[in-house]
Amino acid sequence: MPGGLEPRDPNRRRSLTNIGGAVTKEGDRADADRLAHALDVPPATDAEDDAARGHVHGFHTYPARMHPITAARLVRAFAPPGGTVLDPFCGSGTVLVESLVAGRNARGTDLNPLAVLLAQCKTRPRTPADIDRLVADAVACAEEADARRKAKAGASRRFSPEDVELFEPHVLLELDSLRAKIGTFGGPNRSDLELLLSSVLVKLSRKPGDTGWGVRTRRTAGGFAAKLFVQRAQDLAARLSALRVLLPAPAPTATVVQDDATDLKRLPPGFVGAVVTSPPYAATYDYIAHHSLRLRWLGLDPAPLARGEIGSRTAYARLTPAAARTAWCRELDRFFRAVGRLLPPGAPMVLLMADSAVGDGAIRADEVAAEVGRACGLLPAARASQPRPHFHGPTANAFRDRPRFEHALLLRKA
Repeated sequence: MPGGLEPRDPNRRRSLTNIGGAVTKEGDRADADRLAHALDVPPATDAEDDAARGHVHGFHTYPARMHPITAARLVRAFAPPGGTVLDPFCGSGTVLVESLVAGRNARGTDLNPLAVLLAQCKTRPRTPADIDRLVADAVACAEEADARRKAKAGASRRFSPEDVELFEPHVLLELDSLRAKIGTFGGPNRSDLELLLSSVLVKLSRKPGDTGWGVRTRRTAGGFAAKLFVQRAQDLAARLSALRVLLPAPAPTATVVQDDATDLKRLPPGFVGAVVTSPPYAATYDYIAHHSLRLRWLGLDPAPLARGEIGSRTAYARLTPAAARTAWCRELDRFFRAVGRLLPPGAPMVLLMADSAVGDGAIRADEVAAEVGRACGLLPAARASQPRPHFHGPTANAFRDRPRFEHALLLRKA
């Protein structure tokens, strides 16, 4: 591809593409219908107007994020108008953004510092002047990188062996120049620029994708990294402007902090009207591994995530199926009890969770959530479930007799 990158594999799996199918329901009929409606969304496409990538949702990839339509429907169905929605596993901020659009205040926590920066970026109030400044600052970074490239300037720091393997030498130098200039900014502008850099890292690397492993050959033109950086800034500016149009006046407020969902000690005091969230699926992802490149380049501390990540595939792979289910119950118990302290009686907690597996044993998320919820005073009220493909070969036998499902689960505080 002259002047840019060679094309990536068009057949690679992407978030929000493998959805759809018949929905089964149980519990309160009206609530189950609302849950089913939230699950019944179209698969994501590459179309410019695809809702899965609408306004700020399309900025920066993030593995296993909730479909924006699902988030919007759950918020509108279960969060009281004008109330506050909490997402304790907020990830890149999908539920928080849809809460603001729906006129609800939003609170979000995550242990991943990259997720916190992303969610803060998407939910921070901005004026048109703020958005214009973002693009101007990005252009200044790109001009500095171009000037250093043309002057054949050396690196500002020593590169790690991982980065030497992942990037072509001239790309590595351009990214280093962008990072060095970003470091001269302060406050929210700096974090926005860091996220722009984060958004181009995998695309410019030899990695096959966010969740892929190994390296591939890349042929990238000189100056392309700086050009792509500015293009991403212009794209983000357009997305932020589009979101401003959707927000009600006066705009609701958002608070995003780094916190452990099994503790939740850093949020403002007081009850919330509803919890809408998607906890990590047991034994399915290693978020710290997926984000290690970005955490390294942005200088973010991975230690809290390393200590507190729940459901890690690597950790669960060492367990028997029975021990894995027990461990997942224990982790969810801590999470449910932390959330329970923030919900008034009768208030809803809505979970989007999928079945998972260790070895040949399936961990049925709906059964585990109901069991743990009853023990924690969060009573199961309704469920909607939709089949999902299972791509992990070593655990495929766990679903040979009964498919894997994704569940929308409603529990209410006793």
